Amino acid sequence: MSSGLGAQFVAVLESLGMASRLRQGRAAARAGQVLSMSLSTSVVVGQVQSGQVVHRCRIGIKAFTKPEWVAVEKALAGQALHAARLLAGEVPYEMFADLGLRLFPDDMRELAMDCTCDTWDMPCLHLAAVCHLLAEMFDQDPFQALAWRGRGRDELLSRLGEFRRSTREAPPVKGFWRRQQPVTVAPAEAVDRPDAVLDELAPLPLELRGDRITDLLRPAYEKLRTPPGPARS
Repeated sequence: MSSGLGAQFVAVLESLGMASRLRQGRAAARAGQVLSMSLSTSVVVGQVQSGQVVHRCRIGIKAFTKPEWVAVEKALAGQALHAARLLAGEVPYEMFADLGLRLFPDDMRELAMDCTCDTWDMPCLHLAAVCHLLAEMFDQDPFQALAWRGRGRDELLSRLGEFRRSTREAPPVKGFWRRQQPVTVAPAEAVDRPDAVLDELAPLPLELRGDRITDLLRPAYEKLRTPPGPARS
């Protein structure tokens, strides 16, 4: 068993007192005694061969309620890391604990198990074998663990997309955006004064015979406006 979601599922079952039975079930699963297994919301059904007899096993779990799934979906949509891990095939197991939920039960009373065999001590060998293959299924496709709790892959991804779109398209706060009168910006007046550069300079503290040096320079700059006459031969 890997260290992924399947191993977490087996660890939970072992903590519930199924360790010995799970070892027997693993051997039966490895021997190919589980002929088929199907998973749908809240229930897993398996066909397990024992000698010449095929037994039907069922493992049930309570699906999350609609409000609980809304909380899960909001958490996934709001945390890019959680969503990325899920798309990469890794369920953010700790996220459920943060929401006060458990992806896998921690009490045998939360699991409903039955088998057509006549074993009184439940879970029987056949149920334990199905549990091992179920753990392997969770490793191969973690979305199956979520489907068991009530949300299949397609529905969950669709819901996450809706949450993201509704967040991006949320209307602005009332009164925040208001239609404003158009603002007209007058074009800047073209400046065609060669001496304008003198006005950009700080006043020069120089005078010549009582005249400021800036005023004496203006005629020279004005001559730059007049194009030169034709060259003389």
